[in-house]
Amino acid sequence: MDDSCCENSDYEILAEIGQGAYGKVYKARERRGQQRLVAVKKLNIPEEPESGIPQFVIREVALLRKIEHFNHPNIVKLLHVSAGWHNQKFDLTLVFEYIDQDLSTFLSRASEKGLTRDKIKDVMRQLLSGLDFLHTNTVIHRDLKPDNVLVSSRGEVKIADFGLARIYTYHIALTPCVWSSDLLT
Repeated sequence: MDDSCCENSDYEILAEIGQGAYGKVYKARERRGQQRLVAVKKLNIPEEPESGIPQFVIREVALLRKIEHFNHPNIVKLLHVSAGWHNQKFDLTLVFEYIDQDLSTFLSRASEKGLTRDKIKDVMRQLLSGLDFLHTNTVIHRDLKPDNVLVSSRGEVKIADFGLARIYTYHIALTPCVWSSDLLT
């Protein structure tokens, strides 16, 4: 297992669980303390001195920091952020609580026996509660899809991946088109 993403860190990388345009997500375990499972999102950004740190990186961290203080049960929790230069690249590591599966996996596993009406209502209630919280706090996710909705083994629904999210104000110009981050991979 390549754990170079977290060398000299407090986390032991267990498995790669996702990959995107700018980095990877790993399942990891804390080396100290509770030794709980965490998700480590490692962004590798090529050095571009003239442009600095990409805006989406600053935006994602700022949004996560803004909403983390509310500790909403339906928003994935950011536990730790670290940043620095390594091998001519700007490395940014975000550590989140670990959730067992995304909504796609949850639904595919449930398709074998089906979901009860009460379970469907519960999942939707939690998802809408998370969205209401974001919108009340002027956050627009802009990439809500089954891959970015996590479901724990205890049935907790959490919205994740705020890479395209924006703070909404009346003076902001948002793009009028819908696009998929899948196009970047």
